[in-house]
Amino acid sequence: MATKGSALRAEGNFTLRTTCANCGRSIPTEVGHAHPLDQAVRRETWGLVGHLAGRKTVYATSDGCHETGWRPPDFVRVE
Repeated sequence: MATKGSALRAEGNFTLRTTCANCGRSIPTEVGHAHPLDQAVRRETWGLVGHLAGRKTVYATSDGCHETGWRPPDFVRVE
């Protein structure tokens, strides 16, 4: 069965969404630049590396929280 358009993208498929580690807002699981079909030029999701119980952990973070400077516990900048 063929699936069209947004069903393959996060806004049409809730299994492709997660919540921001800081504010709890629903964001796409895709980390990276905005999809070419989107009007927005900013990315919606940032994967930030921090530590949880002594282990490196990736925290899904919304663009708004990233821009205001929120960082996870023991944030590690990865280039």
